Amino acid sequence: MRFVSAVVVALLLGLGVPIACEAAGDLSRDVERLERLRESVDVDADRIEYAEGERKIVATGKVRIGLGTRSLFADEVTVDLDDQILVATGGVILMEGMNRLEGDRIEYNYRTNLGVITNGRGILDSGVSFSGVEIRREGERQYSVRDGRFTGCRACQPEPETPDWEFRFGEATVYQDELITSRDTSFWVKGIPALYSPILALAIGPRRTGFLIPRVGYGNQDGFTIRQPFFWAISRSQDATFTPIYRTKRGFEIEGQYRYVLAERSRGELNVRYLHDLEPGTAPPNRGEVHWIHDSVLTPTWTFKADARYLSDQQLYRSFVDSSVANRTLAVNDSNIFATQTTSQYMLLGLVEVTEDLTQVGAKRLSRLPEVRFQWLPAPLLGSLPVVAEAETSVVYFEQSGVASTGRFDLRPVLHLPLVPFPWLTTSTSVGLRETAYTQAAQEGGGTNRFLVDLGQRFGSTFLRRFEDPGFGFARLTHVVESSVQYQYVPWVDQQSLLQYDRVDFVNPQNRVTYRLANRLMGRTQTAGGDVRTFEAASLSVTQSVNLQPKTREFSSLYLEALTPERVDQAVTNSQTLPNGFTLATERRLSNLVIQAAVRPMPAVGVYGTVAVDVQRGTTEAVNTGVEMQLRDDIILGAGQSYVRDQQVDGVVARLLWKVTKNLSLDLVTRYDFQTSTFWGNTVNIHFNTCCWQVRLTYNHVNQGPGKPAQNGVNVLFDLKVPTAPVTR
Repeated sequence: MRFVSAVVVALLLGLGVPIACEAAGDLSRDVERLERLRESVDVDADRIEYAEGERKIVATGKVRIGLGTRSLFADEVTVDLDDQILVATGGVILMEGMNRLEGDRIEYNYRTNLGVITNGRGILDSGVSFSGVEIRREGERQYSVRDGRFTGCRACQPEPETPDWEFRFGEATVYQDELITSRDTSFWVKGIPALYSPILALAIGPRRTGFLIPRVGYGNQDGFTIRQPFFWAISRSQDATFTPIYRTKRGFEIEGQYRYVLAERSRGELNVRYLHDLEPGTAPPNRGEVHWIHDSVLTPTWTFKADARYLSDQQLYRSFVDSSVANRTLAVNDSNIFATQTTSQYMLLGLVEVTEDLTQVGAKRLSRLPEVRFQWLPAPLLGSLPVVAEAETSVVYFEQSGVASTGRFDLRPVLHLPLVPFPWLTTSTSVGLRETAYTQAAQEGGGTNRFLVDLGQRFGSTFLRRFEDPGFGFARLTHVVESSVQYQYVPWVDQQSLLQYDRVDFVNPQNRVTYRLANRLMGRTQTAGGDVRTFEAASLSVTQSVNLQPKTREFSSLYLEALTPERVDQAVTNSQTLPNGFTLATERRLSNLVIQAAVRPMPAVGVYGTVAVDVQRGTTEAVNTGVEMQLRDDIILGAGQSYVRDQQVDGVVARLLWKVTKNLSLDLVTRYDFQTSTFWGNTVNIHFNTCCWQVRLTYNHVNQGPGKPAQNGVNVLFDLKVPTAPVTR
């Protein structure tokens, strides 16, 4: 009789095993048929009986049946062999994978694979649950529900707890892993009715096509904003989101995001945006952008990547208060597509790049169409000699606004001789050559070239001492002292005939000695559980250089613009701009004295700072400081300050991340300028998050400068959490 109950459950689970029975019936044939399933069905019950007169099979008492991925639990299971109806009662649970159906009673026709669950409840693997007075199975993956409700909260808010949100309806159809359609539907929040709709369709399961929750916002320059995203699940490896946007002061806008996966390690995203701006200011009314991101690992050594962006105008991101801080402060729009090969001996790069300056009134565009770079990584020369060789070379074709197109070839081989004359002393002697050739010169007359020699000598020492159990919560402290002295010589060459595109086009002449002294304290802590952690508890370094032959020379203006006070490879004064893109300046004998310090008494607290001092004039040229702090597990504080003399840079950026409660968090970012006593930007994010819904309130305040009105904006994001799956291959 054990196998009689087995076939009953097999039929219940929809296997569709036929039972050929004559009207009169023959028990021996039934038993023979059941015997054939004995190897595939696992059945357990306290009692199994066969009522021959009624032709019914009855299993009672903790009935448990397993068949493949399906399982049934009930107090009693009865099968009518004539009507082919199965009835399970008493705590009925039917499970298949992560899908779960339960109820007081299941009546199931194992021939048609249809049935009815009374007072039933269902939990799908997507996390959505539904219940109803009556649930009818109308197909392999389709159910109709009467007088019921559905929610996405039951996974973390089990009954009898009132869910944070649920939909209640008169009738509904559930298409497993696809969507739920319902009539006479109301939306309830914590047991309180909030909205009503005569019909409703909600996508459920992994990445189903449908409308997402609308987003609303307000800005003083945009007016009220409403976004209505629509998600399109194209396939397992592709999807797209289309978002119509309406701003009451700016008009209609459309955004589109297309995501794809070509292989396990090959994926990308395409973002498109277009709007006809009613108040574009000085920009054209038709505005938009296209942004393509792609990342592929073609082989273990070859990769292909793209980050290409087109902007209709330079002010696009700064025109809207809901632009991200990263986009709003973007100074350069850099688009590049490149392929790389990396081995233990060399690196090869093929690049196409277009760079546009977003800070100037007139668009200034520089293109590399294309550039090929090859770098031979440091390796012993001829395998056995103590000399280490390396080299890098590049070929590039430039196109720039207002300048003739130019090709450039650059080759730079270098030889190093590293030695260890004493255990406490290391030395390295370097000899490098550099040849750079151009198809066009800055003045008319054809191509030009530049040849340079680069000589260097470095001496370095490292000492360390360990302190076991020093206290202050440390199991060990290691004091490391590193010192170095380096000499570099690069002869002066007049480079005014060279077109200036990047750092390769101007090489700074050198006859300089640079020294550096660094102290580091490496701390090791050990928890009561035995976990060991090592981190840098404190550091202090001093760096400066001495120019042995300071002169007044012509420097590339691009080079001087990139020369920050913290750099010690050059220092100049008395600058005078020349009309050819160069600047006449006098070299200082001493560079700035650069002092860098950091203290981290514990992993959660850190303070750092950099000071650059002109020792000849006795002035502070730059100060950069910062603090990082994590208080307990719920407050993270960070602040950074920057000051640069004569460049109108004196401000602070601070961020506070506070997890107020389990569900509520606060994120505050502020930028303050000390020179003008102005808050240039403030962003406040208040995020309330539960297991099945979230709401985010964002406030942005952006100061656009003297005489310009500040931008203020509020955005609200509300989402019901109906789990979906990512794009897969």
